[in-house]
Amino acid sequence: MGSMAPTRDGGVVTEVTPPKTPTGPARRLARSLRGRERWAPSSKLTYRIIGFASVIGLLVLWQIAADNNLVNHATSSSPSEVWNQARQMVSDGTLGSAVAASGKLYGVGLGVSVLIGVFGGIILGWWRLLGAIFDPWIAMLYSTPLIAVLPLILVWFGINFKGQVVMVVVVSVFPLLVNVMAGVRQVEPRLLRLARSFRGSQLAILRTLVLPSIVPYIVTGLRLAAGAGLIGVTVAEYFEGENGVGGVILRAGTELNTSEVFVGVAVLAGAALTMTLLIRMVEARVSGWRDDD
Repeated sequence: MGSMAPTRDGGVVTEVTPPKTPTGPARRLARSLRGRERWAPSSKLTYRIIGFASVIGLLVLWQIAADNNLVNHATSSSPSEVWNQARQMVSDGTLGSAVAASGKLYGVGLGVSVLIGVFGGIILGWWRLLGAIFDPWIAMLYSTPLIAVLPLILVWFGINFKGQVVMVVVVSVFPLLVNVMAGVRQVEPRLLRLARSFRGSQLAILRTLVLPSIVPYIVTGLRLAAGAGLIGVTVAEYFEGENGVGGVILRAGTELNTSEVFVGVAVLAGAALTMTLLIRMVEARVSGWRDDD
C-alpha cells in the first residue's frame, strides 16, 4: 500500500511504495524456478527428440552389451543381428507376405469394429431402453478375456480367416462401443431440450447435435480399438494361422530364433506407433479445440 500526500492545489497524490526485493528463502526459490524454466523443454518437438534419443540410447547399450558378451545371444540376440535377419526376410519375401496377411486381417477386423462400435454405440446410447437391455451383456463380454471365448470362436466359425476376423472384432469393438455410448449419454440435456422445442426430428437431432458432440469420444475409442485390434491379430495368428506376423513370431519362438522374433515384435510396434500417430492427426483435425497432449 502507498501513502497519500496533499498537493498545492488541494489534490491528493498517492505515493506507491516499490515492491520489496525478495530476500533469503524467497530469493533462493525464485532463482530455482528461473533455473528450471531455463532448462525445461519448450516445445513438443523437444519432447519427441528426447523420446527418440532414449530409444537410440537403449539400442546402443543393447549392442554394446551383446558385443561384450554381457547377454546371451541365443536368447536375446542384438540390434545388428535383428537388422540382418530383417534384411534377409525382406529379400526372400517372408516379411512382406506376413505383413500383407496381418494387414488384411487388421484392416477387415478393425473396419467391422468401427461400424459396429459407432452405429451400435449411437443406437444404444440414444435409445435408453435398448441400452438397458444390452448393458449387462456388453459389460460381461468387455471384461471377459479373449482366451476364455477362444474355443467357442474356433467351434462356431472354424479355423479360417472368418474366425480370425471374429477374434479381432471381439477384442477391438468394445472400447469403441462403450466410448460412443458414453458420449451420446453425455450430450448436454439443455441443448437437447432446445432442439426438441423447435420440433427437431430424431434423425435431425442425431445428425446436427449428437454426432458432432461425440466426435472426441469416437476418436478416443478408435485409439483404444486400434491398439486392441493389434492384440487380436497377434492372438488370432497364434492360434489360427501361420502366414501373418503373429505366426512368424510363434514359429520363430519354437525354433529359438530370437532375431526373427524381434523382427516380428518390431513390425507390430511400428504398426502400433503408426496407427497412434494417424489417429492423433485425425483427432487434431476434427477436434482442434481440444488440448492435444
